[in-house]
Amino acid sequence: MKQTISKFEKFSKLLLCIMISSLVVILAGCSASPNSDTGTRGFTDFETIEKEYLTTIENLDWPEGFTPPDTLEGEDTGASFQVGYGDTRASNLWEYTWMKEWLDTYNTDSQRAAKALEELEKAFDMPYMGEDRCDDATRNYLRQNIDKAKLGDPSGFTECIRANYAD
Repeated sequence: MKQTISKFEKFSKLLLCIMISSLVVILAGCSASPNSDTGTRGFTDFETIEKEYLTTIENLDWPEGFTPPDTLEGEDTGASFQVGYGDTRASNLWEYTWMKEWLDTYNTDSQRAAKALEELEKAFDMPYMGEDRCDDATRNYLRQNIDKAKLGDPSGFTECIRANYAD
C-alpha cells in the first residue's frame, strides 16, 4: 500500500530543514571558541576567506567531472567575514556535490554511488562539522540522510538539496 505524505508533513520537513540551516548560520556567527581550527574565530576580509576557500577546494576530493569554481562567488568583497567562512563555503559545496553525485548514480552506477557515500562519511571529521561551527542537530541530520541513502532511500538528500541549495 502506497503511503502518501500530506502537504503539511512536506511543509513541516522543509521548515525544519530551513530552521536547522538558519541555526547553523546563527551559531557559526556567534561562536568564539578558543578550540577552533584557527585558534580564533575573529573576523577578517574577503581576500582571506577566498584564500581559505581556494585552499579547501584544492584539498578536497570531488566527484568525477566536477570542477569547483576557482573564485568565491556571491559575497560582498567589502564585507567582514568570520574566520573559517571560506572553508565552510567550500565544504558545503563539497557536501552538495557528493549528495548530488549519489542521487545521480545510485540507480545506475553502484561504484560511484558507494564512493559518494564514502566521501560524505568524511564530513564528520572536517572543520565545518566541528563543534565550533556546527550543532548536533545538523550533524545528526546529515547522518540520518547518509543512513537513508545506504538503504537506497534518496529522500534525505533530495529534501536537503531542495531546502538548502538553488538546484
